[in-house]
Amino acid sequence: MTLTANAPTAVVQSLWVHRSLISQLVRREVAGRYAGSFLGIVWSFINPLLMLTIYTFVFGVVFKSRWRAASTDPLEFAVVMFGGLIIHALVAECLQRAPTLIVGNANLVKKIVFPLETLAWVSVGTALFHFLIALLIFAGALFVWQGAISWSFLLVPVLVSPLVLMTVGLVWIVSSLGVYLRDIGQLMGIVTALLMFLAPVFYPLHSVPAGFAHYLYLNPITFILEQVRNAAIWGEPVNWLGWAMYWVVAYAVAWLGWTWFARVRKGFADVL
Repeated sequence: MTLTANAPTAVVQSLWVHRSLISQLVRREVAGRYAGSFLGIVWSFINPLLMLTIYTFVFGVVFKSRWRAASTDPLEFAVVMFGGLIIHALVAECLQRAPTLIVGNANLVKKIVFPLETLAWVSVGTALFHFLIALLIFAGALFVWQGAISWSFLLVPVLVSPLVLMTVGLVWIVSSLGVYLRDIGQLMGIVTALLMFLAPVFYPLHSVPAGFAHYLYLNPITFILEQVRNAAIWGEPVNWLGWAMYWVVAYAVAWLGWTWFARVRKGFADVL
């Protein structure tokens, strides 16, 4: 199958055509990240579990924070917040690595046969691995807190899927810009912080003044975050119409990212 730079289907083709290579590179990336450590890949479980424990103690016990005024359970705030943090972490990990994604693989730029566009999928695939591990921790915390897990928890991967696609498009854009504008790496730290604080990660959306609440939906993680909490925690109906509209926007961002990447990649070798 031949990839056409401006074809709307090129986004999906870039994944499907190189799916075997992407899978191998993701496995290598995950294994390489924990290579040499005593516990190895076990750290991918320990880190989110440790963070959840710390959140529970700090926010639930020390600050006595409550997501709902009527709640008396110190675990509630930590679990609800953790559900938002893992959504943010999925995007933040990719965006923070994106500026050096091409620069850090300069040897691959010289290889004409290597499909550079797969690096974005590898970056997102690695982040997805860590997200799924954190999701298991999240499920365990929900079971401890509520004594059961709703069947709608199974919808979480489906709900997150358009955010994943949008992230791939953003990584294509940021990684290509990182070749020409090295300062963009510093900017991504600010951007990911804004994505976290301008979304209802640490606070419920209903606590935001009415005049400002709708602006938070300009943040790409807000809608998905709210739907994930509705399905996994509160057992409320998912806004499937909004989800479908999000898919359209996500695919548009991914296609624009792919088109931009395909256009500027010709100059990578000259700069690197």
